[in-house]
Amino acid sequence: MKRRDVDRRWRSLPLFLTAALAACATTTDELGSIAELPPLDRAVLVTGGAFLAGPPGAAGTFHFDDATGAEVTEPIPFAAILAALQRGRVFRRLAADDDAEQRRGVVRSLAPGRAAGAGDAYLQQARDDGYDLLLVIEELQDGVVDRQGTNGRWPVTFVTWILLGVGALIPDRTFESRSSLRVSLRELQDGRVLHELLLVPGPVELALAERTDVWGLLMSVLVPPFWVGDDDRAVRRAVREHAERRLLLSLARELKSEAVRRHVDSEVAASITLQAGRPTPRVVVLTDEDLSVVALVGDGLGAVAVRDFEQTLLASRLRDGERWRYEAALPAGARGLVQVLVGTLRGGVASATFAPQEVAER
Repeated sequence: MKRRDVDRRWRSLPLFLTAALAACATTTDELGSIAELPPLDRAVLVTGGAFLAGPPGAAGTFHFDDATGAEVTEPIPFAAILAALQRGRVFRRLAADDDAEQRRGVVRSLAPGRAAGAGDAYLQQARDDGYDLLLVIEELQDGVVDRQGTNGRWPVTFVTWILLGVGALIPDRTFESRSSLRVSLRELQDGRVLHELLLVPGPVELALAERTDVWGLLMSVLVPPFWVGDDDRAVRRAVREHAERRLLLSLARELKSEAVRRHVDSEVAASITLQAGRPTPRVVVLTDEDLSVVALVGDGLGAVAVRDFEQTLLASRLRDGERWRYEAALPAGARGLVQVLVGTLRGGVASATFAPQEVAER
């Protein structure tokens, strides 16, 4: 290789470093933008896990660890799921079940066709611990890597390869994992599904540097990168990393969407919101049925103030279209988070968790 060709390739190194750093920052940036949106006013316990379900085995995206060759049962770590939800500030309060075997058992106990009463003790404990909803990571359905061939960027790859010698850094082929992650938001009375999501990774464009091995890179010195074949292990590794990242981002984004927020509110026994008011924010409850009981839980709240709030809310019933509206001001002095629980005459239960100081600062 001539001296000027080597120099040209070294000068192209900053382009590669910039692209790599941008790729690493993408997840953080996107979760940061999600975190700027208001969280769902719920205290949520996360359980289950991205446990692999079904084939396709060796042809799958997640089934095997390329480093060891061993089968993987939970390829997306539970800790990574929690980190995405926390960094995206999806819920007011988030906690997790840290026992992997228990998480598996919860998924089985809440599956369709389960025995009557299965999972009741777990749900009761979640209620006693002050949670509003259960987020269940149901399963990760593995799927093959679909190779969609050379994409429309090949002219850019060719020109870059000719002029700069870095065509191997231009994404020139498209792949897509057919895997999917299924999750559900459930209420805590009997585990009923309030909302279910089926998340898919979507397509990814890979450059030669991501989809081949050392021999492929050496071959690209002689022929354009889009003529160089793929290394199966490199492709699966790159697609798997993209799929995991995209699934985690989609999980945080979809759970925090307005569509999910409205759907959950429409499925529970009562919609509970906290609205700005003077001197303190006001709790507003909309329900199809009369309320029979109210409870308020939070630090810094005196027993008398809590009782007055509960009585005031129950006595405030007004007709609002086709629903009943209840409204009362929160007691002063609440610190941190407060939980509002309501029950209807027919036994329906709903709860929500708020940060009153954030409403007061608006």
